[in-house]
Amino acid sequence: MLPLVASLYVTQYLGVGFIYVGLTAILRREGVSLESLAAVSLAGAMWALKPLWAPLVDRFGRTKTGHYRTWLLMLQPLLALASLALVAIPEPAQHLGVLGALIALYTFISATQDIAADGLTARAVNDATRPLANGIANAAQWVGNILGGGVIVLIFDAFGWVPAMIALAGLCLIPLPLTLRHRERLPAAPETRLGPAYAALLEVFRQPGGRMWGLAVMPLFLAGTTAAYGFLSPALTDAGWGLDRLGWVLGMFLAVPAAAASLIVGPCVRRFGVSRCLLTVGLVDAFAVIALLPLASGWAPFLLTVVVLSVFVAAMAAASTIVYTVNMSLARPGTEATDFTVLAAVAMTASYVLGAALMYAAGTVGYGPVFLACAALAFLGTAAGVAHTRRIEASTA
Repeated sequence: MLPLVASLYVTQYLGVGFIYVGLTAILRREGVSLESLAAVSLAGAMWALKPLWAPLVDRFGRTKTGHYRTWLLMLQPLLALASLALVAIPEPAQHLGVLGALIALYTFISATQDIAADGLTARAVNDATRPLANGIANAAQWVGNILGGGVIVLIFDAFGWVPAMIALAGLCLIPLPLTLRHRERLPAAPETRLGPAYAALLEVFRQPGGRMWGLAVMPLFLAGTTAAYGFLSPALTDAGWGLDRLGWVLGMFLAVPAAAASLIVGPCVRRFGVSRCLLTVGLVDAFAVIALLPLASGWAPFLLTVVVLSVFVAAMAAASTIVYTVNMSLARPGTEATDFTVLAAVAMTASYVLGAALMYAAGTVGYGPVFLACAALAFLGTAAGVAHTRRIEASTA
């Protein structure tokens, strides 16, 4: 089961890594403004709309050999075909409108695969295995980001746009053999009427602590710990880093600290509790963002920058793993995919909208004030996260 989970999360984040790391650097090198980059990045906000069709994935697709598995077998080839569609625009900087539309299509398919993967994972784990599964899933997401933002960029730099998109399509099919062999455990048949499903879409927030966590604490904490990530690629490009260096560092090397942190934090949550882990990774993340401030003025010495980036992405990856662990614990039997997707969508909405707004602002005020705003958000989100989880831990002690 765990190899399948890993391969699924790798592939559905390939495009995310390429769009928000690789493509951003490619377009910035071609002279596209930060304001236009903000608009292109919003095309990927389809992930934030996943709750609109998550009940369809929960309710339909059940066969004798699986439910979420059925969706995955359909979505993986579609994801590869969407990647191949990008071949039609070999000069993306000259066709931002078409590029945005194809990115929206790609992210719609990958977001739907994410719904099915979340449901498959939530159905297969229990309290003991949930932190490990989330650690593996989050580490796999980073590997996907790395492959998309690193390997694809290096292929583009060496061979051009068309071979890069063909490689992206091929990588999207990695989980297909494992999905074909997987036999999903099927509980009782779900309710197929969509009316009750959509009526209950927000029921996950009515659980104890669910409203405060899902609508306030979680989006603030995740937005704070991830806000600066979207600026790394354009800021390093403006500082003189070439696509080859960006591909190797942002797209390859940083996979190691990110994946390691994701795997380590799972056992730490079980041993030390959510609140202590949130405090540690949140503070590390905030101070790492402050350490990125010299980058705002174009000063990016290689070794020092790599060290700071490693600390930042490790803290960010650990923060995401902790949040996903809490979210999965709130997913109710029978609506696992919908519940987990709704919670994730709230966080994604905050991250995408905030990231686009900050990217747009950076075009006017520069990177420095924006990095300071990201650090302030990280401190604020950490304080809110620790206060909330301590209250929950005290009430269940």
